[in-house]
Amino acid sequence: MKCINILIWVITFVITIDCSMAAPPEKPPKKWPCDQVYNPKLNLSSIWQGPEIEQALKDWWKNDDVIKYVNILSNPVLKEEDGVPIIEEFAKKYTYFGILKKSEQKEMLVYLFAGLYQKAKDRRNRQYTGIIKFVDRQESLRKAIGDSSKLIRKYRKEKVNIKDKKFLDANAKLEWNTRVFDQRTRLTEYVCEEPVFNTQRLGYQARKILSYIN
Repeated sequence: MKCINILIWVITFVITIDCSMAAPPEKPPKKWPCDQVYNPKLNLSSIWQGPEIEQALKDWWKNDDVIKYVNILSNPVLKEEDGVPIIEEFAKKYTYFGILKKSEQKEMLVYLFAGLYQKAKDRRNRQYTGIIKFVDRQESLRKAIGDSSKLIRKYRKEKVNIKDKKFLDANAKLEWNTRVFDQRTRLTEYVCEEPVFNTQRLGYQARKILSYIN
């Protein structure tokens, strides 16, 4: 179990960090491993029913306070019960005594969402690119397993001694690649759920922000 947990962390890290400069293709790979429909783009209209954020997407990063809260709320391990009070704290900073709204509160809240949307959009991009790399790696392992199996069958046909170094090497490669392939296969569900969690996180954040705007 400990090894599985480590592998989950490693794969999640690779998906969310290592693919920052890559862009996933519009069409899914031939062997898309997820039950979820392939959709690398984050659908804004399904999450946000507030004011337009086009200008806010260009300007949100200019405000140090917004940057601070966007970075806190974008933490992928932050739970909803912990994130909601942080949004409340941000909103109350732009009120008088926590009751009367200041004129700039709406603008600041739109900036906050714009920053969170941008972060979530970029993360989804990395996640989908990472999943595709995950699939490619699985295909490479599958081919390596097939090559090793074919080589072992060849050695057996040639009646090579099972203690011969080349037989032992081929068998070791087969066992190792099979083990890694099986472990990674068990992690497919976790890998595929990362974009789902990302969207759900942005969803509750949008709803909470809108509760102060509407």
